[in-house]
Order: sequence, then structure tokens, then C-alpha cells
Amino acid sequence: MLKKVVVCALSLFLMGGLLLGSDAFSYLRTFGGQVREAVKSEISVEFELDRIRDEVDNLVPEIRRHMTIVAEQSVDVKDMERGLTDKEASLGKQKEAILALRRDLETGNDSFTYRAVSYSRSEVESDLAHRFESFCSVEETVKRDRQILAAQRDTLRANQQKLDTLLSRKQDLVVQVAQLEARLKQVQAAEAINSIEIDDSKLAHVEKMIKDMNRALDVRESVLETEGSVLGRIPVNEEIVPENGDIVGEIDSHFGLKSDGAAAEVSVQPSI
Repeated sequence: MLKKVVVCALSLFLMGGLLLGSDAFSYLRTFGGQVREAVKSEISVEFELDRIRDEVDNLVPEIRRHMTIVAEQSVDVKDMERGLTDKEASLGKQKEAILALRRDLETGNDSFTYRAVSYSRSEVESDLAHRFESFCSVEETVKRDRQILAAQRDTLRANQQKLDTLLSRKQDLVVQVAQLEARLKQVQAAEAINSIEIDDSKLAHVEKMIKDMNRALDVRESVLETEGSVLGRIPVNEEIVPENGDIVGEIDSHFGLKSDGAAAEVSVQPSI
């Protein structure tokens, strides 16, 4: 399968070279750039966030490697400090012995006794010369070790600072990724709300049903009111019609009646 892909790619390359000539590389470069941008534009934010999270996680092995280096250098510095302390203590003892032999030689004696053994002056001088030569050699070694220890301390301090910076920046990246995740969830929640769609026709249908129900109830209430007036029910809830005045007085005035008796006579006269 891979062989077929390679053959097809070479065939397309050769065909493009024959058709486009010297501009083939320019066309291919432009085409590759457009394809790369198109592919990149199709990558989702969620996928990109996962990729960033993976990159942050990939920093952990590098940080651990640096932590191991710092730990090893710290152990080396401590070992060198102990070794240098031992050498300085030995150098101090050698110095005391050299000064003791020197004081003995200053006495001018021809022989000296140490631990019940007698030594001639020449023997003591020879031993003192060897001791002093060894002391100078150890002293140079101690000076060199001090310089090496100082350099290793500086290196350790620099690497510790670098490690602290790496840990701090890595922690900042973790916080930034968490912030991105929170923002992404907010955007996803807003998108979920905005994606909710309700059919307007269904809304209109429900509104019409409610309107029709209100109209049906209005009709039934109107029928009940009509039935009540037809059956002679007392309109308890109707407003009281205000009186228009003295109706008896108006009738007396209209017919020229002055008293109740006259009104009675007029009422009993037969009509002609």
C-alpha cells in the first residue's frame, strides 16, 4: 500500500513538473500551505485544548530529568564538602606535627626521642622535609578542591533556580489550561442554549388553542347570563337604577290632578 502511495506521489510530481515547468515547486509550496491552513481551520477547539493539555503533560518527564540532575549534583556537593572537611582536618594535624618537629630542631640537640625511639638530627630533618612536602601537596589539593566545590555550588544553585522556574511556569500553564477549560464549558453551555429551536408554527398553534378556549368560555358565560334573565332571576349583581324623581307628581301635573280623590274620580269615569 505504501509503495502505491509513493509511486502515485512521484507520478503526480513528475506530471506537475512536465506541465508547470520551473514553477512546479512554487505551485506545490502554495498548495501545501493552503492545505495546511485548511486542515488547521478544521481542527476543533476541544481537540486543540486536548493537544495543549498533552503538551503540558509532556513537560513532566523533562522536569523530572532536571530534578534528577539537581539531586545528583546536590549529593556530589555534599560528598565533596565531607571530603574537603576530612582533608582540612588531616592538614591541620600535619601542620601541628611539622611545627612540633621544627620546635624540636630549634633546640639544637643532636638526637631526639619519640615514643622510646631515638632519632638523630639528620633523621628528624629528613622526616620534617618529607612531611612538609606532603603537607604542601595536600594543601594544593585542598585549594583545588575548594575551587571545584565553589564551582559546583554555583552550578547547583543555577540549576536549582532553573528548576524552580520550570516548576513555576509549568504550574502557570496548568492554571491557564484550567481557565481555558472553564471558558470552553461556558461557551459550550451558551451554544447549547442558543441551539435550542422551537417551531414558530407550533407556538402559534398553541396560542390559537388558548384563544379558542377563552372564546368558548366567554360564550358559555354569556349563555348562562341570558338564561338567568329569561327565567326571571333576580339580578342580584346588576346595578340599582337610580330613581328619576316623583312619578306621582309628574302624572298629576300632566293630567291636572290636585289630590288623590280627584285622581280616583278620573280613574272610575267610564270612557265615552
